[in-house]
Amino acid sequence: MSVYYCHACAAIKGWMNAASPANLTGTPYQLEKYIKHTVPTGIYPVNSTFDDPGYETYRSYVVNTSASGCLEVDGYGRRNLIWVAGQRIGATFQSGVLIRPDDAVRVVLYNNEWKIHTFPTTSDHVATQRCAECGKLVVT
Repeated sequence: MSVYYCHACAAIKGWMNAASPANLTGTPYQLEKYIKHTVPTGIYPVNSTFDDPGYETYRSYVVNTSASGCLEVDGYGRRNLIWVAGQRIGATFQSGVLIRPDDAVRVVLYNNEWKIHTFPTTSDHVATQRCAECGKLVVT
């Protein structure tokens, strides 16, 4: 089960320090993730892709999420950043079949400049969550 923190509380705890690599496709790992989440291939069992595959859009999602997203600590203790875009920005497919539109961005491995990457997700799981620290809604 995930625990959520608003941007302000996560920043106070020092958890919002995202890496700022010069190039989000600078490693083979990052390039693979960029392609996976910008080019629908149908080769992954479950895959989310951005509607706009442009690198500048991809980069802006990392910046926006880092600057104003909330923090999720998932059941495995991993920290992810989530930003709700307020409109459709992508979609998730299962075995090549559309299963949902996506209106949020998740940035994972955000403190590792060699692995930081992003993908679209749904806001359903964060829309009503409250900050574990201050109690306010994490999506504001």
